Amino acid sequence: MNYQTVIGLEIHAELLTRSKVFCSCSAEFGGEENTRVCPRCSGAPGSLPLFNRGAAELAVKAGLALNCKINNFSAFDRKNYFYPDLPKAYQITQFFSPICSDGYVNISTKKIRINRIHIEEDAGKLIHDDVKKISLADYNRCGVPLIEIVTEPDIRSAEEAKEFTAAVALALKYAGVCDARMEQGSLRCDVNISIMPEGSEVFGTRTEIKNLNSLRSIGRAIEYEYSRQKALLEKGERVIQQTLHWDDATGVTTALRSKEEAHDYRYFPEPDIPPMFITDEEISAIAATLPEMPESRKVRYSNQGLADADATLLIADKALADFYDEALKGYNNPKSVATMIIVELLRRMNDSGLSAEELAVLPADFAELCKMADDGTVSRGAAKDILKQMLETLKKPMDIAAENGMIMSNDSSEVETAVDKILAANPKAVEEFKGGSTKVFGFLMGQTCRTLGKSANPAIIKKILEEKLMK
Repeated sequence: MNYQTVIGLEIHAELLTRSKVFCSCSAEFGGEENTRVCPRCSGAPGSLPLFNRGAAELAVKAGLALNCKINNFSAFDRKNYFYPDLPKAYQITQFFSPICSDGYVNISTKKIRINRIHIEEDAGKLIHDDVKKISLADYNRCGVPLIEIVTEPDIRSAEEAKEFTAAVALALKYAGVCDARMEQGSLRCDVNISIMPEGSEVFGTRTEIKNLNSLRSIGRAIEYEYSRQKALLEKGERVIQQTLHWDDATGVTTALRSKEEAHDYRYFPEPDIPPMFITDEEISAIAATLPEMPESRKVRYSNQGLADADATLLIADKALADFYDEALKGYNNPKSVATMIIVELLRRMNDSGLSAEELAVLPADFAELCKMADDGTVSRGAAKDILKQMLETLKKPMDIAAENGMIMSNDSSEVETAVDKILAANPKAVEEFKGGSTKVFGFLMGQTCRTLGKSANPAIIKKILEEKLMK
């Protein structure tokens, strides 16, 4: 029997606040274990939470970036459970009244609905020592503000799940809400998955795979769990509703605990934090701070004549897309600027380990280089060398071209002299060309270019070479 996968995601994204959500401890990643902890975030008796309003503003931004309704009223609740990385034995979250609801994200195949986005505090981190057979708790992450993005069960494949997660991560980065560094845990994903016979409308029993921290892991975990559940059903066994751990090394899921329901957590309103009210005026003011989002930007780039693959590559990094937009202000030739970025600049950045945020070359200087290559001031080959030197020295492109003799000469008499020497030195190649072997033209062209150096104008060389050979 063929089965259909049904998937819902819960994406946890750490908000880019400087301090934690209910205290003034630093929310920065890392640090020596248990050095960014205070009575409030460790849940010491008698301590009271103090809400960080900046977390609410970032949550609203996230909701707007993901096409959600922003709720004027929201409130906090206690989610009660004991786990060693949660010292006060409950988590402050928003269960009954989340800050955002009813959103969506478009992927290539469909629209994925978002049920809700709510604010909550992160838990600490357990560090397992397999040699000593002990686990240690680091509470630095305890109390870092999170949003949890909960989808409807609209996803039907591992590829759709990966594409959706990537789209959410990109939107959050554009909005300045989360850095989405999955390798650091600032964005991680829980996958709820069930399978049902194709054509059925009744969902099967779902399992939840916790804390997946890469797109690759999300895809592999879904594919494995689909196969595991299918094998159980085909043997006449039932799927048990439970929470699972994904082991990336072995490529299998293992049971952590039975899957909890809402009543297991004994949710009740948080008595120490008052409800939150956000006016329409405040929502509008936050919306005004959002940059142009990836989806809109891609449409604009496509309308400029860029190929879909090029537009997708540019918007994948906001800093790079910003660089492109600024360069266009200096030289309004989208295809030329995009090609130079994608073919040459990205290659140089990869070779040197530079990120787009670290680029010191000014977009205006980059635009000037693109124009110089297009109008024949320098050759395409010279433009590549100039870009390399720009990245290393931050000099202006015209200065580099002048210092290195790269400005192309239009002196046809100099070119004619050089062509005559090359033809005289290569009579066999000339004979072959006249005998119909046009491939030797490239050889003669290359010899002439090398003789004249980087200032040679290929168009003039080609014209004169053709004229001489046709005589």
